[in-house]
Amino acid sequence: MRVTESHVFGVLANNLQRSRARLLDLQRQVSTGKAVSRPSDDPSAFHHILHHKVSLAAIDQRLRNISFGRTRLDFSDQVLTGVSDSLSRLQQLAVQFRSDTNGPAERVIGAAEVRQLFAQLQQLANTGLNGQPIFTGTSTHGRATGLSLTGSVALTDGVNDTLIVEVDGVRSGTIDLTSGTESLTGEEAASRLQSLINADTTLAGAGKRVTVTFDTDRLVIASDSHGLGSQVSVVGGSSRVSLGFDGGSTTTGEVPFALTATVSPGSGNTGGAMASQGQVVDPNAATLDDYVIRFTSASTYEVLNVTVPATVSASAANTGSARVMDAGMIDPRSLTLHQYRIQFTSPTQYSVLDVTASTTVSSGNVFVSGAPIEFDGLRVVLAAGDGGGPQTGDQFDISLTPKTVAANQPYLSGQPLTVAGIRLRVTNDSGTPAAGDLFAIVTGMQYQGDDELQPIEVGPGQTVPTNLPGSRAFTASGADIFGSVKQLVRALRSNDRTGITETLGGLNQGISHVGSVLGEIGALSNRMAVGADQLEEAKSFYSELLSRSEDVDLAKAISDLMLQQYVIEAAGRTLTQVFDSSLLRYLR
Repeated sequence: MRVTESHVFGVLANNLQRSRARLLDLQRQVSTGKAVSRPSDDPSAFHHILHHKVSLAAIDQRLRNISFGRTRLDFSDQVLTGVSDSLSRLQQLAVQFRSDTNGPAERVIGAAEVRQLFAQLQQLANTGLNGQPIFTGTSTHGRATGLSLTGSVALTDGVNDTLIVEVDGVRSGTIDLTSGTESLTGEEAASRLQSLINADTTLAGAGKRVTVTFDTDRLVIASDSHGLGSQVSVVGGSSRVSLGFDGGSTTTGEVPFALTATVSPGSGNTGGAMASQGQVVDPNAATLDDYVIRFTSASTYEVLNVTVPATVSASAANTGSARVMDAGMIDPRSLTLHQYRIQFTSPTQYSVLDVTASTTVSSGNVFVSGAPIEFDGLRVVLAAGDGGGPQTGDQFDISLTPKTVAANQPYLSGQPLTVAGIRLRVTNDSGTPAAGDLFAIVTGMQYQGDDELQPIEVGPGQTVPTNLPGSRAFTASGADIFGSVKQLVRALRSNDRTGITETLGGLNQGISHVGSVLGEIGALSNRMAVGADQLEEAKSFYSELLSRSEDVDLAKAISDLMLQQYVIEAAGRTLTQVFDSSLLRYLR
């Protein structure tokens, strides 16, 4: 077979081209440090490389999750440590001001500090991280909270079977709750309300929905929307009294822990007016004091601050040695603002008389020295003196002199009434209000979030929560931190030493509960730390496997590169010589 010069030249040129391609590949390996970067380099190794990279990406994501989770938990730990410090200070104040060395003036001064600590606790409870409150669960919802219900809910068609609600600014039609006569448990009433409210065509057309629950002893209607615009109020219907919405409170979903103002009608009201739910519209103006709206006629009312000391006076004609140990206002919702008298019918028995109404509140009560005597929102403690106990005929007069906030105010049905940053409405229902009708306004704190957890993935099928909902952190296990602090404010402001002592139990329980929650957070953080260490070990393992699969032997690659350069140089010279000796070169 004849071998032509062009054939020889073509073979040499092709070999030179392949050598240059190999040189470029070796240069890439040396510059990148990777032996395999394309499937064509080594299909089997490339498959393993992809698997290792996917594993490393998952590990890196879980490490980022853990970093975020630990940051969140560590921040929660710092916040709850601040809560514990505030509770310890409150505990010190309660111990200090229950002493007889402090009088009404000193306790009022102490109440001022307690109010600031209450605000500080609220600020801590609403603390956010990257715009997300750390104690909210997953969302916050505005809600209407009714008054306490006793027994079942009785509904009768055509009598008390309608309701009108407003959800996120959209008012429903008249919702018919029954076509007969029914007696519902609290849970059954909640289920009925939720179903019928969500079926209302006006609300459904606007995309508004609610969730209704029965919380311990009252109905709660929460908007399914989230944030500041989330709000629910019960604005009408014949079933408001039966359902406990002839008062109550309403809040927005702006923050997890919101100040509330619960409105309650007086049990002795004789008029036909009804109150709305109360709402705190200016938290900066809220005082934590409790108030009463008292109607002086069908067209005028006054606003009274009832967080004041109760006065107990022993009759000058008393022959016994019983003395007043303590007195205070304990339940503003039960106040009548009447004058009372404790009258001893024997050295061991007494009656409680409503002097204003000329009625007997209770009789035949057994006197126990130092035991509290409680009636109509008031408490009196009498004790035997050095000369013995009370005698037949001894009397003690009790009165509460509230502070007038606003007097002789004109009443217009349905017009908003504002008291210390609190707004409500009183509306004619079956008639106008009567002189002497009372509507109590009690401030407090309510959790607006949910109980959901925010877990992160730390391994295949393994998650760890990064939060504790506010209900778990501040009110679980029988503890009610804000309720205890509110009670302390009331006891200090009303000079109720017994009430101050009672708050110590709640504060102690709160401190213990926060300590338990801190331990739980610490355990979760430690669990994440261990998980991070395990992931770092796994990352090292997969990184080593990846290196074995794709990294180049740099010394060998450099040697091959130099060798390839020599080959190309030699091939180039050979090709030049062939060309120089060819006929083409001669003809040129």
